[in-house]
Amino acid sequence: MQIVSSPKAHRSFVSLALPSLRSKIFLLIVVMLAVIAAFVMLISQRDLTRMVIDRERHAIHNVMELLLRDIEASWEALLNDKITTVRNSRRQLLQIGATMRAALESYAELSQRGVVTESVAKSMALSWINELIPDPPRYAFVYNASYTLLATGDPLMTQRRLTHLVDLKGRPLAAGLYEESHQSGYGLAIYRRPSSHDSRQTETRYAYFGYFQPWDWVFAFSDVAQDVNKEVQLKLGRMEVTLGQVLSKLTLARTGFVFIIAKDGRTIVPPPLHYAYLLDTLDNTTERSLRTLLTDVDRTDKLRSLSFNGPIKSWQIEAAHFRPLGWTIVAAIPQSDLVVPATELRNQLALIFGGMLLVALGFAWLVSWRIGQPLRLLTRYARFLPTQDLTAPPNVPPYIAQLPAATNGDEVGKLAESFLTMDRNLRENAARRMQETSVRERVESELNIARAIQLGLLPVPLSKPVKEKVDLYAMTVSAKEVGGGLYDYFILPNGRLCLAIGEVSETGVPAALFMAISRTLIRVTAEDETEPHLILQRVNQHLALNNPHMTSVTLLLMMLDLNTGELNWANANHAPLPPWCKAAAKSAFWKESVALFAAYIRPPPT
Repeated sequence: MQIVSSPKAHRSFVSLALPSLRSKIFLLIVVMLAVIAAFVMLISQRDLTRMVIDRERHAIHNVMELLLRDIEASWEALLNDKITTVRNSRRQLLQIGATMRAALESYAELSQRGVVTESVAKSMALSWINELIPDPPRYAFVYNASYTLLATGDPLMTQRRLTHLVDLKGRPLAAGLYEESHQSGYGLAIYRRPSSHDSRQTETRYAYFGYFQPWDWVFAFSDVAQDVNKEVQLKLGRMEVTLGQVLSKLTLARTGFVFIIAKDGRTIVPPPLHYAYLLDTLDNTTERSLRTLLTDVDRTDKLRSLSFNGPIKSWQIEAAHFRPLGWTIVAAIPQSDLVVPATELRNQLALIFGGMLLVALGFAWLVSWRIGQPLRLLTRYARFLPTQDLTAPPNVPPYIAQLPAATNGDEVGKLAESFLTMDRNLRENAARRMQETSVRERVESELNIARAIQLGLLPVPLSKPVKEKVDLYAMTVSAKEVGGGLYDYFILPNGRLCLAIGEVSETGVPAALFMAISRTLIRVTAEDETEPHLILQRVNQHLALNNPHMTSVTLLLMMLDLNTGELNWANANHAPLPPWCKAAAKSAFWKESVALFAAYIRPPPT
């Protein structure tokens, strides 16, 4: 027996296996969801793990940034308290600083009056500074814009460069106080320098810095601040205790922690007791202890990340050095803490995705069963709809009209209702479009007629005898078909040329009507009045009689005597004339003045 296979037989087999559209849709959805699920799980495993780890590291980084900012803020507050304490006890320094300024001003005054030369005055001032030692270890000194020490009452300062001194914030003392005193007139600073009794020891001092502008000098008077240091150390100890209490309760990731090491090796905030061994544990890769690795942290006050592979577990280390206090702030997080959340999240997503896949398959079976037959009916109606005359009454087949109710208002029923609504809206839109087109054409025709009428209201060119005496240029451009731009000129009975330029506050047809009324009132009133301000007063009275919408117009009205060149004008809320235009209007060259004036007041085209 021989079996023959053919494409026709293969199609028949497929039709028998999947006899309905519902089965084909369901099989297609199953295949698509299975492929998508496999593809998503394959590509998301690595990316998801990396994303969660990066998120955890970013969160740890943010915590460290906040901690560094908090320590910096506490240190700034400590410095401010120290400066406040110094300020409360330095009244005598301020008085001596004022005395030094007065003395320098007296030497500068001698130079200005010509009693001595400026170089001699400077030498006298520097000699006075060198001899000014009121009460050692207090001393005074002076330096210039290049931070060169010019004079000092302390012999030890002559042996040191001033640029080597820094304040407690780590800023160069000479440069920082030069800028501060140059801007505000004086400055205050706290700094350390070798002790005058023992060069191996350092002493903390505070000083008043004043800027002497005539010679571009900075003069200073310094005093010791030992009592202030004791108070600062006391507050620093309190800050360490507070940090220890806060960090002992802080947990990073699952079991991570933060500790702080001083530059002398002592732990300001120690690690938890069960991780006390961590600092002296050797790294499997470098064979160096964590304490040694932390000494390599950059001294730039920036966070640095490093991996530490201990004998028991691996750690992610985030460390930063706080230079003012010499502290190293360290965050230690086990690498397993970073991986566990990613694994848990991946498993949760897999379970959720599997459950959603099963639910989706169930819904797919129901949807495929319900949308098969109604879709064929809607397809037939969609092919029939373009052949209808939209201006005729609707002709909806009965099976389409009954479909929304037959499907109990589900998606297919809503789709059928949408088809019916679309048919109805198309017919309504067609009728409305035809009506709107007719109305728009009528309105456009009326606006074109109104534009022609408005252009017809513009003044005619001047006669030849008048043109021989004056050049006049004007232009109006409306933003719409008609607008409220106004200019007019005409010859008055007394032979003078009247010019008017204005702008109505409204736009479109209302502005054009108000413009025509204003133009007519100007021409009629000018027959009786000869002064611009009187004409504007009468026009304003007529316009205000019946003006419920409070429409306004700005006007500039001018009277030009063609024989003498005299130009009189009145301004009704128009832009004011510049001085050069007023001067030109009064000059003998009145032709050029009027042209310039007209060019100035012409509204720019929109």
